[in-house]
Amino acid sequence: MANVDYSFFSWVSTDELGLAPGETHFWWMSPTFYGEVVSITAHPVVGDPLQPSRTLAIENVRVVGEPDGGRTVLFSVHNVGSSFVIAYGIGFSFIQS
Repeated sequence: MANVDYSFFSWVSTDELGLAPGETHFWWMSPTFYGEVVSITAHPVVGDPLQPSRTLAIENVRVVGEPDGGRTVLFSVHNVGSSFVIAYGIGFSFIQS
C-alpha cells in the first residue's frame, strides 16, 4: 500500500509589487527518496477581485542525486500571467510505495 504525505508553504513579497510577469523564483526541497513520486503546484493569492487573474507555472523540475544517497528536488515558480503576484503558496505531495 502506498503512503501519501503533503506539505504547503507560502511566499509573500516584501514590497508592493511582488513577482512580476515573466519573473521566476528558484526553489529547492529536500530530502526526497529514491522511487518517491513528488508533485508540486503553485497557488497565486488573488486578493482584490477587481484585479486581473494571476497565473503561475511550476517549471524546470529536476532531481539531484548526492553521493551519500540523498536527493534534492529543484524547481522554479514562473509568473506566466500579465499581473503581478504579491503572494503565493506551494503545495507538495509525496507518494511512497
